[in-house]
Amino acid sequence: DNPVDKQELAELIAVLSSAVDRGDRDRIASCYTEDSFDDHGTFKGSGEEFADFVCGPGPMSSMHHLIGQSIFDVDVDGDEAWGETFYVFHGTVGTTQVTGHGRYIDYFRCTGGSWKLAYRRVVPESVPAGDDAGAYWRPTRDCDDPAYDRLRAPDGDGPERRGARSTKTG
Repeated sequence: DNPVDKQELAELIAVLSSAVDRGDRDRIASCYTEDSFDDHGTFKGSGEEFADFVCGPGPMSSMHHLIGQSIFDVDVDGDEAWGETFYVFHGTVGTTQVTGHGRYIDYFRCTGGSWKLAYRRVVPESVPAGDDAGAYWRPTRDCDDPAYDRLRAPDGDGPERRGARSTKTG
């Protein structure tokens, strides 16, 4: 794996988190491929639609993502990568503080010389109060966890690693 690619992927994750926390629609959208899909539990749609969702009117008055360690696996051709990034989320809904933590399971493509997010799945260990835990991908402590399946799209396109196939709760 090329360490420069991994640094660029880490920067992409950081830029996206910062843009979400600041409500910067254009920066959010710029992190995704044109044919992207983001599965954020109760929100499912393209990167553009996710940017609109995050920046549109809603109950959240503040957001703060703390990004932890990331593990990236860049393919041998250097044009695809998978990643697992740990996060802690804090937010404010009205006067109520909410928190959650978990992982982002991401598939990236290098297009036009830049890494972009093509498919994101949020795999929480804990969701903010009032959120629907059943709408998210389920974490497991074995090879059935979404970190192993290497999905490239929500329809299951892509080779499964170690035969694992993740399922959602609910």
